[in-house]
Amino acid sequence: MPDGVLDPNKKSTRIISAVLAVLLGWLVVCYPAFLLALVSMFSFSGCFLECTEPDPLAGVLFLGAALVLAAAPVLLGWSILRPGSPAWKFGVGGLLVLAAIWGYEVVAGAL
Repeated sequence: MPDGVLDPNKKSTRIISAVLAVLLGWLVVCYPAFLLALVSMFSFSGCFLECTEPDPLAGVLFLGAALVLAAAPVLLGWSILRPGSPAWKFGVGGLLVLAAIWGYEVVAGAL
């Protein structure tokens, strides 16, 4: 390999690494995010196999979880692109939002 091709201090290496991390992250979270969006739609409408009373709060929470999953790879890529950035704080905040959603659903008995 030529000298300096994978040098982590080069900007082009960081850009390529960030793009690959975002694409790989979206590949990993696309199915769970799709399922959360689908459950959100079912919660908003109240209909899946048979119709019941809609639960808009659960729909908003599931949609928020889907958005957090979709945004997590972007925050990871931003952290790789700008190593000193506070993007990891937003990632931790997103994980806390997911934990709050999960806790609400467990307490509410929806899971």
